[in-house]
Amino acid sequence: MNKNKVDIKYASLFPLPFRFLAFLFFLFALALVMDRTILAIVLMIVSGFVISGYEGTEIDMAANTYREYKSFFFFKSGTMMKYSGIEKIFVNTTKTTQQFYTAHTTKSSIFDNVEFNGFLKFDNGEKIHLLRKRKKNDLINALEKISALLKVPVEDNTVTR
Repeated sequence: MNKNKVDIKYASLFPLPFRFLAFLFFLFALALVMDRTILAIVLMIVSGFVISGYEGTEIDMAANTYREYKSFFFFKSGTMMKYSGIEKIFVNTTKTTQQFYTAHTTKSSIFDNVEFNGFLKFDNGEKIHLLRKRKKNDLINALEKISALLKVPVEDNTVTR
């Protein structure tokens, strides 16, 4: 891998239940490959599409370019953008609320979570989202590895409560 390129994989494009179903469809397609070849190939392609889909950010420090990409079958697509310099990496918090209803009653449960987001800020003020984690220490550890490669500081903007 090129030392001047930093590839930060953000997350899968599909939620875990879809990826699990895609894995099951792939196994089912393997069982069908001799009997129904066309159906098996279609199932393999669709499940491979779901399993391999992810998004991320790629930074080329030699060319001063970056791109936010989506990847399917390990081919990345996204437009390259120029930047003049990187100012910092910073951490913010986000409060998320999820409301779940039970199947047979009108009762619901509300779950509040605090998530930690890591951003990269360029010299021109533009910000891009790098990572999201539920545990602050996990995010800080991941961002420190990235900051060592990019040679920029990590700034913690979170408020402890």
